[in-house]
Amino acid sequence: FVTKAYSATVPKKKIMKKVRSDKLLTGFTMFEIVVMLGIITAISTVVLFSFTGLNEGVALNRSVREIALALRKAQNMSLAVTSIETSLGPRIPKAVGMRLSLTDPQRYFIFADLNTDGKWNSADDAKIGNEYETFLRGVKIVALECRNASPPPLYTPCPSPLHLIFTSPEATLVITDTDGADAGDIVNIRFGKPSGSDTKTVTVRTSGQISIRLVP
Repeated sequence: FVTKAYSATVPKKKIMKKVRSDKLLTGFTMFEIVVMLGIITAISTVVLFSFTGLNEGVALNRSVREIALALRKAQNMSLAVTSIETSLGPRIPKAVGMRLSLTDPQRYFIFADLNTDGKWNSADDAKIGNEYETFLRGVKIVALECRNASPPPLYTPCPSPLHLIFTSPEATLVITDTDGADAGDIVNIRFGKPSGSDTKTVTVRTSGQISIRLVP
């Protein structure tokens, strides 16, 4: 005998209807959606925190380099002994200095010490460049530490405001307090991030050496 196999054929419309119904049944439960949103939020928080920390690190590096370059600029001005544009007009200053203050730790300025009294005096001296220079992204000076080159080599808090002044013609550096009195031979200018996670220090010596180091 020859048998023929017959297969039941399902109408195409029924097949399409079944496929559509299967698609409608697939998806996410409310619990799965909540978990997924939680994971996305956690990842976004970590990325944002890392990005903020990276920006603060860049701002800290730029700030310490900026202060070092500004000190070199003041040193070169005192060496040049040429006319400089100041807030009082063109002047040939006998000394050029920088003023730092812990009461205004996010800013500093460069000035011409016109009467060479070793300090900033708004009545007698003139600012060079901008009124103030401001550090980036909340970076600020967190400490000023002074000491003498001779023993004992112990750092103590510097007076604030503090002046670092280069005197012509050899750009001799003096570190002075608010009254123009000697404040030491070496100063550590310590910078910190807004988050306070780490600091960097610019060390300035009256010998003219300027260095940058990381402080844990």
